[in-house]
Amino acid sequence: MFANAFTWLGLVILIVIVACYVGVYFMGKKLSFGWWMFGALVLGLVIGAAIQLIFGVGSADTLFAFEVANIVKDAYTNLLQLMVMPLVMVAIITGITKIGTGDQAGGKNTGKAVGITIATLLITCAISALISILVTSIFNVSSANLVPDQDVNREPSYLTTTIASIFASKNILAALSENSVLPMIFIAVLFAFIIRGMRTESPEAGAKLEGAIDVIYEFVMGLVDIVIGFAPYGVFAHILNFAANTSFADYATLGIFVLISYVAMIVMFAIHILIVFLMGIGPKRYFRNAGKALMIGFTTRSSMATLPVTIESMRNIGVEDSVASFAGTFGTCVGQNGCGGVYPAMLATMVYNTFAPRYLLTHPTELIMLIIIVTICSLGIAGVGGGATMAGLMVFGVLGPQFNVALIAVLFSVEALIDMGRTALNVSDGIVSGIVAARFSGNMGPEKHAGHHDEEGGEPAPAAE
Repeated sequence: MFANAFTWLGLVILIVIVACYVGVYFMGKKLSFGWWMFGALVLGLVIGAAIQLIFGVGSADTLFAFEVANIVKDAYTNLLQLMVMPLVMVAIITGITKIGTGDQAGGKNTGKAVGITIATLLITCAISALISILVTSIFNVSSANLVPDQDVNREPSYLTTTIASIFASKNILAALSENSVLPMIFIAVLFAFIIRGMRTESPEAGAKLEGAIDVIYEFVMGLVDIVIGFAPYGVFAHILNFAANTSFADYATLGIFVLISYVAMIVMFAIHILIVFLMGIGPKRYFRNAGKALMIGFTTRSSMATLPVTIESMRNIGVEDSVASFAGTFGTCVGQNGCGGVYPAMLATMVYNTFAPRYLLTHPTELIMLIIIVTICSLGIAGVGGGATMAGLMVFGVLGPQFNVALIAVLFSVEALIDMGRTALNVSDGIVSGIVAARFSGNMGPEKHAGHHDEEGGEPAPAAE
């Protein structure tokens, strides 16, 4: 039945592993989800390291035990892959159709402000992807140690062939059955704009179709919630396998990943500060008003929960109310710099580094292609819980089978540590987009808090003409 012969010692090891799964289950009854994930990570590392120390790597006993126990690991990986295609379809359609439906009246040049807001979010997302690629390449962090069985024999892909593949699928069913993500993205975008057009040309039919899409969206989000709920078990399985079959020196890869994630996010924060400085808002004025929103985003790990404070921060800076409202809202669902830019670009670069050290730095065409893919996929995580994981799945789905989603499952174990910084960066890019849109559309006024003088310039920031 199994590739490795049954051994009694292997059975004992298997029983210990199953007992740990039960322990992970009871942790979930008593701990918050973040601590539950962390507990699964620690337990997997401890048990896996103990098995490696006692029995060694590749012994017949451990091979038998892991062949059975890894059913959970493989099942969770397959569940992640299962989510990709329906998620791409409904998330992108919903994200595009909802853009602009919640605008509030009162500002000048609203259409122009909306366009500038979305453009700013997508451009900064592309920049954040580039920063992540450069940081990961400079540190030369590879996924080889985290997912040792991935295929590194890969023919280079080209931007022209990647673009051509967008239109390669003959129909929706073919794209679904072949897991062709790029054609599905194109189909989803096409459908979304058709639905938006139907709102004007055939409002009743458009409303019915949009309602049907909303129902499907809720169904898919239910699937996402279920799969995310199984994450601690999948994390335990992947980390256990990693810890038992990896040299102890390679354990540092997880810590390095957390470190370089924050290096990339800090650099992107600095770029945000530069952008608002160019808009006439000094760093002190920015942090004086945005600091509370950034801190709440960091601690709650929820851009949506931070939204009221994000909008209030922009108003206090001087952004007109309606611009602050839609910029803050778009910032939670379009071009997120942390979840949609930094994280998936970093994951993909780690895989590229298995092909050759600092692979993307010597292959500029593929670097540009990755930035474009990450930016496009950032539109598809609109309103999705666990947005960074979903963005990673979508980007990996586009890039091909060599990009093993098992890496996402392994790194999910340190998700909570990184997600705090990512969420703060997401909140910041929403505020930055509001400032840029307000400045260029004539909706920027003076700071509203006491001491209206900008400390860098001594004078209130003038409203744009």
